[in-house]
Amino acid sequence: MNLDDLKAGWQQRHNDLGKDRVGDLAADVVARTASLEAKIWRRDVVEAVAAVIVLCAFGAFLWFGPPMPVVMKIGVVIIMLSAIEIVVVMHWARRRDAEPNQDAPFVEFCATEKVRLDRQIHLLRNITWWYSGPLLLGCCVMMFGVLSSVRELPALIFYGFHAAFYACFLAVGIILYRHNARAADGLVAFRDELVEIVRSVEGPYGN
Repeated sequence: MNLDDLKAGWQQRHNDLGKDRVGDLAADVVARTASLEAKIWRRDVVEAVAAVIVLCAFGAFLWFGPPMPVVMKIGVVIIMLSAIEIVVVMHWARRRDAEPNQDAPFVEFCATEKVRLDRQIHLLRNITWWYSGPLLLGCCVMMFGVLSSVRELPALIFYGFHAAFYACFLAVGIILYRHNARAADGLVAFRDELVEIVRSVEGPYGN
C-alpha cells in the first residue's frame, strides 16, 4: 500500500487564503479531496493487478507444479486467499465511502470526506490484520513446508534457514506496518486540518 503524505503545503494554503476567501478555500478543499481519491483509486488498481498476478502464478504452481508437501500446499492456498481478501477489503472500503457531493454545502462536503478519511486511516493502522499478516503467514507456512522436506540438511543449517527466513518475513511486516502508520498519520493531519478549517469558516464542527 502507498498513500503519500497529504499534509505538505496545506497549512500554508490555509494561512494564505484567510477567512475572508471562503470560495477559494472551498475550491482548495475540493482539489485536495480529489487528489486523495485519485491516490486511493490508483492504489486499489495496483493491488488488484498484483492480486491477479499472485493468483495466476501460485495457482499455476499449485496445479501444474511438481509434487509438494501438504504443508507447502497449505501455505500457497493461504497466500492466494490473502490476495483475494485484500481486494475484497479495499473494494468494501470504497463501496462504504460516500462520494463527496461538490454541490453540497461546505460543511456537508467536509463531513462526508472526513468519514472517508477515517475509514482509510483505520485500514492503514490495521494493515497487519488484513494485508501483511495473512500474506506473511502463508509465506511462513509455505517455507516451513519447503525446508521440512529437505531432510538431508545438517541440523544447524536446517534451523538456521528457518530462523533467517522467518526473521526476514518479520522484518518485512514491521517495515510495512511503519510505512503505512506514517501514511495514516498524514491522513490524520489532513482530517484534523479539514475539521479546523470548517470550524474557522462555518463555526463549530463536531468530531
